[in-house]
Amino acid sequence: WQLLDASSCSIHQDNMGGSCGERSPPLKIVLGAFNGSSPQSAKDDDAATTVLGENQSSPATYILGTSYFATPRLGTSPSNSSSSSSRRFALRLNKDGRVPMEDRKSPFGQFKSRSLVLSTVRVTAINFSTTLSNFFSDQLNSEQRIESMVDSGELTPREADEMNEEWENREWQLRTDALPKKIGWALLRFHACTALMRFYEFIMARYVLRVDGLEGGSTAASATIHSGGNNNSSILSHEQAVTVMDKLTRDPFQASLRTSQLLHNQEHAPGKVISSDGTETSTSRELTERMFSTCIWANIIPFLAELTVQQGVLIYGYGVYYNAKQKRRESRKTKEERNGEGKEDQCDEEDEKDEDDVSKSAYALALMFQSSRLTFSRSMSWIVASAGGAVGSVIYPGWGTVFGNQIGDAVVGALVD
Repeated sequence: WQLLDASSCSIHQDNMGGSCGERSPPLKIVLGAFNGSSPQSAKDDDAATTVLGENQSSPATYILGTSYFATPRLGTSPSNSSSSSSRRFALRLNKDGRVPMEDRKSPFGQFKSRSLVLSTVRVTAINFSTTLSNFFSDQLNSEQRIESMVDSGELTPREADEMNEEWENREWQLRTDALPKKIGWALLRFHACTALMRFYEFIMARYVLRVDGLEGGSTAASATIHSGGNNNSSILSHEQAVTVMDKLTRDPFQASLRTSQLLHNQEHAPGKVISSDGTETSTSRELTERMFSTCIWANIIPFLAELTVQQGVLIYGYGVYYNAKQKRRESRKTKEERNGEGKEDQCDEEDEKDEDDVSKSAYALALMFQSSRLTFSRSMSWIVASAGGAVGSVIYPGWGTVFGNQIGDAVVGALVD
């Protein structure tokens, strides 16, 4: 495929015939595919890469190419199918030259060899570094506590050194033994979140926004695009659906690189660009605003998937705890029946241990409170992480966006959790 210049006279001569002038409609570079027509019908227009509108004065469309998921379907509207010049639909490329929904991942893309290795290394490194940081932090607190006991005269320096060495050996062994299991659960959680993300994307694309599943040609295309009213409003509604889906599936890493390059190319003065509302602003400020909007949209599905997994873990944990309480209570009752009244002292002691048992209503209330708290925490993380990604994009587009997202999420987690 070649990207043709809309002002080239040779294009108009080859496609429309004649010379450049009033007989040649302007050529718009857009994205599309001939799903609803055969190659022969395209050749009837003397240009397999050009699709005309309802009349010769309408702008033509040049077919570029598509990615795996971003395949806009060109179909014929049923109301105009009988006319000799039927109207076709296409979607334009984005301002940064991207294919709409280009960043969208395949349903099982995380299980490809490269993605699987990278995700495993990433999760392992995060858990290993977290284990190390927690160990050194706890070790420092333990040494400070023991040092205060030495200052108060409760321990000698020799005894303090022995206690520090004993604590270090014991805790290091415990944490290294638990590390493989911790990494395994983290990998399971990561893939569960990723699978939920792909599931939510599928639901949004097929049933909510209806930008997928248009393989049936013109009828399927008109079912999605022709939503009532005139044809122009129908095209806009479909383009808006694709735009929303594109925002939800953007890759912040690539988006920061593209947006930064685009804004620097649009500078009319050093560090100055014209914003979307027509006012002059600094490039960094415009980049921050655009990337905050991009990250807000792009983080909706990931944070929703993570919240779903965390809510499931929370409910499962409460369920296990409640079942364990019930089993212990039943075993105590069985033991009371076996021992009879002669073991009343032991029964009273066990009753004191179980005095903190809560009723079912209080248990449900506690679960609702924790669930609401978790929802609030993840909502705040979503906003702060998006702001961190926007700031990171200004500092270092690409990896700065990724680290900004992570830092914003970690800050809220440290403050709220």
